[in-house]
Amino acid sequence: MILSIESSLPTFKPVQFHEGLNILLSDSRPEATEGQTRNSAGKTSLVEIIHFLLGADCDKTSVFRTAALVEHMFFGEFKFGAHKIRVGRSGSDPSKVFLFDGLQNETDLPIRPDRKSGRMFLSNENWKMILGHRLFGLPKDDSGTIYAESYTPTFRSMISYFARRRDAGAFLGPERQAEKQSRWDWQENLSYLFGLDWRIPYDLQKVRQREGVLEELKKAAKQGALGAVIGTVPELRSRFTVAESKAKQRREQLDGFRVLDSYTELSTRAARAKTQMQQLSRETVSLRETLNHLQQSLAAEQPPDVALVQKMYAAAGVELPGVALKRLDEVKAFHESIIRNRSSHLLKEITETEAMISDNARKVAVLDNERQDILQTLKDCGALEDFLTLQRELADLEADAAQLRERFKAAEILEGEKTQLELDRKNIHVRLQNDHRERKARLDEAILLVADIIAKLYDDRAGRFEIAATENGPEFKISIEGDRGGGIASMEIFCLDLTLLKLTSARAEPPGPGPGFLLHDSHLFDGVDERQISRALQLGLSAADGKKLQYIVTMNSDIFDRLPLPRDFEREKFVLPTRLSDETETGGLFGFRFD
Repeated sequence: MILSIESSLPTFKPVQFHEGLNILLSDSRPEATEGQTRNSAGKTSLVEIIHFLLGADCDKTSVFRTAALVEHMFFGEFKFGAHKIRVGRSGSDPSKVFLFDGLQNETDLPIRPDRKSGRMFLSNENWKMILGHRLFGLPKDDSGTIYAESYTPTFRSMISYFARRRDAGAFLGPERQAEKQSRWDWQENLSYLFGLDWRIPYDLQKVRQREGVLEELKKAAKQGALGAVIGTVPELRSRFTVAESKAKQRREQLDGFRVLDSYTELSTRAARAKTQMQQLSRETVSLRETLNHLQQSLAAEQPPDVALVQKMYAAAGVELPGVALKRLDEVKAFHESIIRNRSSHLLKEITETEAMISDNARKVAVLDNERQDILQTLKDCGALEDFLTLQRELADLEADAAQLRERFKAAEILEGEKTQLELDRKNIHVRLQNDHRERKARLDEAILLVADIIAKLYDDRAGRFEIAATENGPEFKISIEGDRGGGIASMEIFCLDLTLLKLTSARAEPPGPGPGFLLHDSHLFDGVDERQISRALQLGLSAADGKKLQYIVTMNSDIFDRLPLPRDFEREKFVLPTRLSDETETGGLFGFRFD
């Protein structure tokens, strides 16, 4: 329970609370608009102060860091179980929670004196640890941590269902106590508060994280940012296989490679032999042409027929004298001598030409054999430059194959991870269904509590509380028939919050015993029919009175005065002595107005 809220600020209006129903009223100017009424008296600020004293963050934008408040301390006296605790905290040193009563003598707590003031204090983190342990049964250790893991139930998330903050967007729906509250957060904390296995949505959040990473990788691959890393398994298997084969072939070629130091010299000799063979071939062609000409010339060298000469002269009527005939024989003999010499010369040239052709053929054969031997040697061996080139090519091929191998493995992992995630989700869904079956009694208790509250709020509307085990985790849904804009959504929040107050206070084991109070800002009742507001106050009174619990409501006095409450409802008994007002500059909670 909350016993009192005070401040070192001289103008601050202290608020004293009691067991049962507590109504903090605010008077507004007759001419004030609804917006002005809400923002000037300080009803919502009271909720913020209580959160501040219960470990809420205090960043640079916090109201407690403004120049008007930063040097002042706010005090809260609480009764949790049988123990009273009085603490103080200021915006100038928000990491410390000072202890004025109730915990100083507990040696198992990390309490130490402040160097400046000498006052005993706890760090804000340790203060939240103590509150989580005492109010909700969360574990603690010497280091002051709640859980060593992230994404687990926390005191701050759970306490926010018992004192919803308008500025955080707490009135948007029953299951969320803040607009930016993540799904895992409300699933785990509500599961814990309802006595279900919160580790199931915790494990589901781990799956969501893995799914998020997988989705980001896929998105990056589609956009080309990871094109060299990710691909499809079939595509990469094909490319990797081909690359491995090429690298293997080049590796085998390199393994059989022998470096020949005289590679360049042999290459030159082979080229020179080829040139010589070509030159000899051309020369042989010329020699064969010459040989053919000589052979034709030799065949044409024949002496003239003397009888034909004589016959020619006879036909001409010329009688050759004996002297002429003698001279003709001499000419014939001379001519035959010339022909013999000419034929002998041609025969000699023919023989020499044939010898040269034969010699060229022999030389060509020798050169060809030499060239073939050189080429075979060059085929089996190679130069150092060629060897280094092959090594570079092999390195490139192996690097390409290695890259494809890693991409192939990554693609297989991603594909396998997708399948595994689907299996994990299904297994978690089965666990959740089993948990709901095993904890049927707790579910039934919560369902019946909500049903009873709805029945007492409305005579003409039906409603229900559904706790579903879905593939996306547990769902908590309160639905009341009627127009969603007629304040029904606010009453659904009221039903859930009041149920949580009853459940936690009735259980000794987690999630009990709870904070012992439920605080509703007047904004919860905006747009709610006054009959339902009246019944909500009566339900809150019934839940808290005589049970060492509190139902605290801030409300505008004009609305409270119009509520159709029963005649035996003692209005003034529940109205707190502290009364706020926006009629004057000093009528608000802080005693002055500031931006």
